[in-house]
Amino acid sequence: MINDDNLIILKDNKGNAVELEFLDVIDYEDHSYVVMAQEDSDEVIIMEQQINADGKTAVYNDVLNDSVIEEVFNIFLKNNQ
Repeated sequence: MINDDNLIILKDNKGNAVELEFLDVIDYEDHSYVVMAQEDSDEVIIMEQQINADGKTAVYNDVLNDSVIEEVFNIFLKNNQ
């Protein structure tokens, strides 16, 4: 079940709303990455987070570098043991 306090709603490439549960923010190599999960999924989604100038909203970008994804995931696992 998604905790409403940790709910992030993003739009996919087709403009559909996707509800994700925020799990953690990982700072790695001068970038911030958000670890999220969809309800009833064993997989996590890792996206780069860029805070907008207003300081209240953010843009989330796909991470294309597999080694960055692996490092961020390993940090996430270590932080959440």
